[in-house]
Amino acid sequence: MNNEKVFLGGVYTVVVTPFDGENNINYFDLSRLINNQINTGVQGIILLGTTSESSTISENEKYDIVDFVWNNFKNKINIVIGIGGNNTQNVIDFGRLCYNKCNGFMVTVPYYNKPSQEGLFEHFFTIANDDILKNKEMMLYNIPSRCGVNLDYTIIAQLYNTCNNIVAIKEASGSLEQIRKIKSLCNIKIYSGDDLNILPIMSIGGIGVISVASNLIPKIITNIVNLCSNNNFNEAQTIFYKYCDLIESLFIVSNPIPIKYLLFKNNIINNQNVRLPLIKISNTKTLEILNAYVGNHYFEANDNIELSNI
Repeated sequence: MNNEKVFLGGVYTVVVTPFDGENNINYFDLSRLINNQINTGVQGIILLGTTSESSTISENEKYDIVDFVWNNFKNKINIVIGIGGNNTQNVIDFGRLCYNKCNGFMVTVPYYNKPSQEGLFEHFFTIANDDILKNKEMMLYNIPSRCGVNLDYTIIAQLYNTCNNIVAIKEASGSLEQIRKIKSLCNIKIYSGDDLNILPIMSIGGIGVISVASNLIPKIITNIVNLCSNNNFNEAQTIFYKYCDLIESLFIVSNPIPIKYLLFKNNIINNQNVRLPLIKISNTKTLEILNAYVGNHYFEANDNIELSNI
């Protein structure tokens, strides 16, 4: 494996994919979002995650996003690409395609086909030991609520202990017991997969968060994580509880619908569009809850952007 170390703790923002009025990818807005992450203390960004609506982005579009972001932002911030899927060979093929355009990979538990635990081990082991991909650090992504299957803690430890490049996991099972058992078996780096669980997960050994909220409030999420890392949980709690209602509102309907709405209403992106089968919010009560967080200028958007051609 190469000597590049990517997953060193802290905050990784899963960047939303902004669309224009015709639902094409808006690269100017994408650049604004990434510029807003730089110099905020965020450790890196993740492309093509759940929050990025990767399931409705074509493979050609995915590659164009990766190519564009790498050309414009390499060496400015760590760039991680989500390559998960339920076809092991397709995951490897896309990972190979993007290998030279990222600092690391995030690989999701396969969805829909509900493999056995042995099948999950073979899926990740095969990807991690591919002749090309074995030279890049990888983060596992466990989210049973979306994938229909939980990656067992024994399999996580087995993968960590047998694959040199599997170094981290985004744990979104919601189970502190699972995290405790992972920690008891191996030293894989554990990131909270949910902004609302930063405090409890970091209190039992987590080292950061893979964040949705940091699209909007990167400095605040970074501050909370840094305080936890320094065992200053009292101050971290004070800040967290100031913003926890906002964070909770980001999941009032399916992610990334609320975060896109707030980014749009706070003039950070120019359109709140999501792609079907997701739809924009129409429920009056939901809009009322989210509108409470409109008009708060969390950070200055950077319009001075020079873009490379895609």
